Amino acid sequence: MASRRLAMFLSIFGLGTLLGWTIVRFTGPQPVPQPEAQRRALQILDRAPIGNAVGPNPIVGAVKHIAPAVVNIDTMGKIRPDDPNVGTIYVDQEVHGKGSGVIVTPDGYIVTNNHVVDGANRIRVTLSTGQWYYARRVGTDPQTDLAVIRIDATNLPTAEFGDSDQVQVGEWSIAVGNPLGLGSTVTVGVISALNRHNLQVEEGRKLEGAIQTDAPINRGNSGGALANINGQLVGINTAILSAGPGGGSIGLGFAIPSNSARRIVRDLIATGQTPQKVVRKPWLGIAFGAVPENVGLALGLPEYRGVMINRVIPESPASLAGLDANDIVLEVDAREIGEERDVREAIQLHKAGDSVRLKVVRASSRKPIDVSVTLQERPDEGLAH
Repeated sequence: MASRRLAMFLSIFGLGTLLGWTIVRFTGPQPVPQPEAQRRALQILDRAPIGNAVGPNPIVGAVKHIAPAVVNIDTMGKIRPDDPNVGTIYVDQEVHGKGSGVIVTPDGYIVTNNHVVDGANRIRVTLSTGQWYYARRVGTDPQTDLAVIRIDATNLPTAEFGDSDQVQVGEWSIAVGNPLGLGSTVTVGVISALNRHNLQVEEGRKLEGAIQTDAPINRGNSGGALANINGQLVGINTAILSAGPGGGSIGLGFAIPSNSARRIVRDLIATGQTPQKVVRKPWLGIAFGAVPENVGLALGLPEYRGVMINRVIPESPASLAGLDANDIVLEVDAREIGEERDVREAIQLHKAGDSVRLKVVRASSRKPIDVSVTLQERPDEGLAH
């Protein structure tokens, strides 16, 4: 009797379970028929997109300000028979290059890197609008890797120069250029470091006083703009450190500060229309080094103050002004000198013909004196500063 009751219970439980599943299946949501699903999908996709509720984006505003002044540059040249780096099989081979440039005047003056246009027979400039022109060289300065070219156009958008001396580590940086020939491209990062020195970018040329950024920069970005959050030009992108000769960005890009570029560009434009006109750096004519500790102590100089002149080049501006070996330079134009690079940077703020005022201490008298020096063009890049 007990076993019959158990069997009946299990049968009822099983039937209940079956009925329960049956009820769930028949009372759940039914599939939407295809025509209705299609109608609903089209209705959703036909809705107007939702506007950007985040608010104004400062980077977008900066790009709108600087991007119209950045151009793409395509060059074409030939490998010459007398080029020692190639064999006769490559004689007259055409070579093509790509780079970037920044429009600095409405009448078509454009700044770029010297290595972008060096050796080019033809230079083609494409504006942000897609319109293109052939350009001619105005002048070049291989040592700073800057060049000015010009196109025959008017009413062009121009870059607004920012004050690169006011740039701070950690602030936003925006690179605009023509990487790998893709056309106008924007990348964003921060200012990673300032005043990078002795960066060997090619044989016989070092980059001095460069701005470092992690905004991705690749081949073709050379000569393009590095802008701040206001869309002002603070640098000309010129080099990267990479994992290999053909490597791309690893977040180590370098730009020539806009204040330095502006002075060089002005000089190049002022020299006239002669192609390949080279602007020499201003020259003082001294070799110098750190002040020996015992000399600094004897003269009562604060630690890390001043540099000592080790040698004065005969007939140089320094020699004509009466500077001597063992003089200690404390200031250049009221700018305090703490190490060797401070002298270089202070001199590079000027051009040949400018007068600079040095405050120096004579070891013999131990008294500071003011000396006025008229800078000359550097006659040979191998000479002292």
